[in-house]
Amino acid sequence: MKILELCTSSGWGGLELYAWQVGRWLHQHQHHCVVVIAPGSLLSERFADSGMQINYCNPRFRPLPLLAARRLSKILDGQSIDILHVHWNKDLILAVLAKRFSRRKPKLVFIRHMALTRHKRDVYHRFIYNGIDKYLVITKRLYAEAKQFLPLGEDKIELLYHGVPVFEPADPASCRDFCATHHVPEKAFKILLPGRIEHYKGQHVLLDAMKRMPQAGVNAHVTLLGHVMDEAYFSNLQQQIKRDKLEDKVHYLGFVDKPTDIYGCFDVVVLSTYAETFGLVLVEAMKCGVAVVGTNAGGVPEIIEHEKTGLLYEPGDAAGLADCLHRLLEDKALRQRLAKAGKDYADEVFSEQQHYAKLMQIFTDLTTQND
Repeated sequence: MKILELCTSSGWGGLELYAWQVGRWLHQHQHHCVVVIAPGSLLSERFADSGMQINYCNPRFRPLPLLAARRLSKILDGQSIDILHVHWNKDLILAVLAKRFSRRKPKLVFIRHMALTRHKRDVYHRFIYNGIDKYLVITKRLYAEAKQFLPLGEDKIELLYHGVPVFEPADPASCRDFCATHHVPEKAFKILLPGRIEHYKGQHVLLDAMKRMPQAGVNAHVTLLGHVMDEAYFSNLQQQIKRDKLEDKVHYLGFVDKPTDIYGCFDVVVLSTYAETFGLVLVEAMKCGVAVVGTNAGGVPEIIEHEKTGLLYEPGDAAGLADCLHRLLEDKALRQRLAKAGKDYADEVFSEQQHYAKLMQIFTDLTTQND
């Protein structure tokens, strides 16, 4: 089976990370895999030393990318591609047109990472979705949205949870070195919030929660982790820290290439996004054996069952988040119980091995079925 991975997004987030992981996994497991990405993108940097066959594409007119689709169709035919695997919704029209132009007519599989908010049943979108052979979604909520908003039969929609690898337990000596190097108090109740620095991710809510936590006898410390995407918002966070006298309780670490290496050095990992479609950082933290707190919105409730595999609070509710954090700080047994249950659940439901086995079965079924 020959597979083409298509993702011409120039950004870097869960969607692009997944495209890179799938391509890398296919290559490592000796599958014939061709990658089509945008030149100069962050994905191109990731794939640069992969040893894989890389092609570049950057459509000039995305609503109707006829020339780019012609070029892509030549790759499909020249490489005898069986599966055209698409990751970014803006690449769908490109993929559908390329499939139309192609003599080979590969099966088109799209995986949806983002929420759907409106009906897409007009003529333009019917043309696009008519060209999709399988529409994969990463949460049950997205499954329901696809049924509600898209012109797709239920037989074309399928749930495929993300697969997350098994991580090595945190090494105590490495954690001590990390804390010393990055000025994180080793004896403190250590809180980590990983995510791009922008208003939607809600870092300000965590800072507000820190202000609301009891101060007497409480030794808690927050580490913020991730790229600064909004400089004005980051400046506001710095002003908030100074205004609320949190300079000794909050530290910005910046971007870390492999954050899972340090998750185990913290007591709790927080997701404060207002409505995260999935919440990959929570699954990663759970697999690292760390207690998690997340917002009761989007796909997060499919990861965290409140009081069983973690704690939930309402989006934007700083008082509710403060209560969750204080409970975990005061009750070590609760923290350990949630961490263990969370790890057991994540290992079972979000297994990397199961994810790729199911993905390859979907590909196989499509290529063997009668048209």
